[in-house]
Amino acid sequence: MNRVLKNLLLLLSLGASWAQAQVSVPIPAFTPYTQQCSVCHLAYPPGLLPAGSWQKLLDDMPQHFTAQVMINVETQQEISQWLQAHAATFPPVAEEPPQHRITQSLWWKKIHLNNSQLPAALWKKPSVAKGSSCVTCHASAAKGEYNAKTVLVPK
Repeated sequence: MNRVLKNLLLLLSLGASWAQAQVSVPIPAFTPYTQQCSVCHLAYPPGLLPAGSWQKLLDDMPQHFTAQVMINVETQQEISQWLQAHAATFPPVAEEPPQHRITQSLWWKKIHLNNSQLPAALWKKPSVAKGSSCVTCHASAAKGEYNAKTVLVPK
């Protein structure tokens, strides 16, 4: 999982085009995580953030962005430990300061916001504006597939 993101970052840093990026980030089966998190949003692959970010997210519970998440302490700790164990461990992702959002990470910004093939006007569309609804453009994101060749950018 982490090797795939590392290879994508390497390709992009070497000047490979967006269209060449083929990424599959498997989402390991973990029932408490998928049951709790996919109620409101995609259960994001843990390898998209470093351990510190996952810890920060879970430490803020029950507040989760604009929602209150009702989760018992044991389940919260179990999910937090699992996410941290499966988090990104390679530079530069693991070296970033902990944050709450994948869309705030440097690698995400480089791929999405600093991409000449994705016009600035795209980010003004309500379905895309936050960038956190991966399935808007990546139809198979729920399966961990983020393949630039199959991406469908809304018009």
